[in-house]
Amino acid sequence: FKGGTSLSKGFGLIDRFSEDIDITVYRADLGIDTSIEELKDYTSSKLKKTRKKIEENCENYITGELLTNCTEIITETVERNRLSTDQFQIVSDPEHKQTLKLYYPQAKIDQHDSYVERVVKLEFGAKSALCPNTKCTINPYIDDDMPNLDFGVQNITTIIPERTLWDKIIILHSLKGWFDNKNELRGGGDRESRHYYDVFQLLQSETGRNALNDIDLGSECVLQSRVFFYRKQFNLEMAKPPTFSILPEGRMLSELRNDYEAMSGMIFGNPPRFEDIIDCIRDLEKELNTE
Repeated sequence: FKGGTSLSKGFGLIDRFSEDIDITVYRADLGIDTSIEELKDYTSSKLKKTRKKIEENCENYITGELLTNCTEIITETVERNRLSTDQFQIVSDPEHKQTLKLYYPQAKIDQHDSYVERVVKLEFGAKSALCPNTKCTINPYIDDDMPNLDFGVQNITTIIPERTLWDKIIILHSLKGWFDNKNELRGGGDRESRHYYDVFQLLQSETGRNALNDIDLGSECVLQSRVFFYRKQFNLEMAKPPTFSILPEGRMLSELRNDYEAMSGMIFGNPPRFEDIIDCIRDLEKELNTE
């Protein structure tokens, strides 16, 4: 379990709702147990073939064994609770073969709220880091309204927030590099402002502040990105002091502000001001570049 949802549901460090659940599949379980230390020494062509093999094996697992198992569990649960069989469905996303979509009965339908798709997306992948991790109990929101019942799911292997912070910092650096090279936000900027919010929130905590001292962990995150998610436009070779670049400016800043305004409805309580988030990112960039 990883990503922004792990920060909110696993550690309570952010107050952002996400319809996505990010899960990393163990590469060894897919028949590929090569370490990142070995992979970093591969030739470009050999590394490309290995990445493709990882993706193919992961897709086959997600659309095959995992989808079958999930379908059986949902079917059994629906029948046991005497629900309509068409109320819950889990299907493969035809555009993203490592993603499953869970459709569920809706208590409220707001046609004007188009930022959140009315489906739970289970986003899998086998190229993200597996360590450092810890065991967490994940509690659904309904727990707050029904304190006499326990809906918690225990012993969920979850990436620690320190790692997630550094991963997010590298994402900010990659987004800036992409904009500088392509003069556009990657992916049209859809939902990208969430990364800036997450970093801001993490840095309000002792956990986040202390994580900045773990330079080795930051270097591991850069290596992971260079091996598995490399794009020339990301400027990953500059993701180190004194050349970290994470502060959006100009049109990039304006587009992120618009996306943040659209996303603010996904934040519980009063969302922090966008200007405060950017001030935090500005200070962070200076701190990262202090050798």
